Amino acid sequence: IARAVYDEIVCQFEHYCFLENVKDGFKNNGAIQMQEELLSRIFEKRVRCLGTLSKGSKMIMERLSKKKVLLVLDDVENFAQIEALLGNQHSFGGGSRIIVTTRDIQSLSGVDARYSPMFLSDDEALELFMQYAFRTNQPSREYDPLSRRAIEYAHGLPLALKVLGAFLDNKSICEWKDELEKIKEIPHVEIQGVLKKSFDGLDPSQKDI
Repeated sequence: IARAVYDEIVCQFEHYCFLENVKDGFKNNGAIQMQEELLSRIFEKRVRCLGTLSKGSKMIMERLSKKKVLLVLDDVENFAQIEALLGNQHSFGGGSRIIVTTRDIQSLSGVDARYSPMFLSDDEALELFMQYAFRTNQPSREYDPLSRRAIEYAHGLPLALKVLGAFLDNKSICEWKDELEKIKEIPHVEIQGVLKKSFDGLDPSQKDI
């Protein structure tokens, strides 16, 4: 969802960045390297050897305090990670937006507004998925286990179910198996990218979902 919002509004901003897997990045690479990666993407040039988080925070204040910035921090573990990346006094120009995704919304008590996506039950997910996956053909029983796999990969998200269903519509059993096998090998955090590619491949009438 955050990726879809980002792609929709990014053209309205002077500087922008979608920073994926923040939690894992902090764990594997450390705070300073994550801040360097963030700044490199925002400024579209390599930022290295900051040495301290305060240097990065100072760079943000000096160069972005009057700029309209869009920033998405994906899979953040706690508010301390946001402060490590942006500093305690992070401030961008008017109209800027910071979007944070997390698996534990209670850990982000300092945010201005929260949004919790709606998840469907397995039965509801299957019903919605089949509306889009079988608009041109009636399903045979061979599709039943494949449909169950598909809704598992969509994690109960309505938009994901619609996009994946429309993408698989009018495809053969073999094509279903091939596409679902590809998705199976992709980590959960990267599924949204796959769904976006699937969405981009739909015809205009299918995209109206």
